[in-house]
Amino acid sequence: MENTQKDWIIKCIPVNPIQMNLYVLYQKNGKGLIVDPGCCEKSEFENLFSFTEKEGIEIEHILLTHPHFDHLMGAARICQYYERPLELHEKAAPLVEGAIRSIETFGLPSMECPKDLKILQDKECIRMGDVTLETRYTPGHCEGSVCYVWDERSMVFTGDVLFHGSIGRTDLPGGDLDLLRKSIFERLFVLDDGFTVRPGHGGRTSIGYERYNNPFL
Repeated sequence: MENTQKDWIIKCIPVNPIQMNLYVLYQKNGKGLIVDPGCCEKSEFENLFSFTEKEGIEIEHILLTHPHFDHLMGAARICQYYERPLELHEKAAPLVEGAIRSIETFGLPSMECPKDLKILQDKECIRMGDVTLETRYTPGHCEGSVCYVWDERSMVFTGDVLFHGSIGRTDLPGGDLDLLRKSIFERLFVLDDGFTVRPGHGGRTSIGYERYNNPFL
């Protein structure tokens, strides 16, 4: 858990067998949001719900970076619990049902499809208190992929676009290596070197480190 400027806190919770990073950005006894509702096991849901209750967090947004099953498999239950829609890019919305159906092919328990979707456009801003996250369309790993840029805190949630020393895979449907590299160079590497990268898997990194050291770029 990390304290940011003022009293905003980020909690990273690795969930499901793929160890996807679910993020909770919040103020204690205040507002909060979730990035990538990928819970799978009963204990993961219970841990998330008890954590937000203990911290007194009122979840206002549930954001999706991209429509792969490991990032949204718990969306229906989490959205229902907090009574919020799943917010995602317009090109991700048609792919959600197929991603949910694919879960069983990986030997994981079936999940429901979230019923309430809120469509986000490229460059649309999500506001919560004094937090503003910009939705930045970054295809290449898959269609409908976005990153969420928190400019005031020099931070970006990258989903599976950019990792520490790596980039998202492009061998799945909708993957395109040239397009992914274009997204990174034109949508992420325009950010300052000091921006912290919060990826969908693994540990944090920075734009500067990846700009100068990532062997795939």
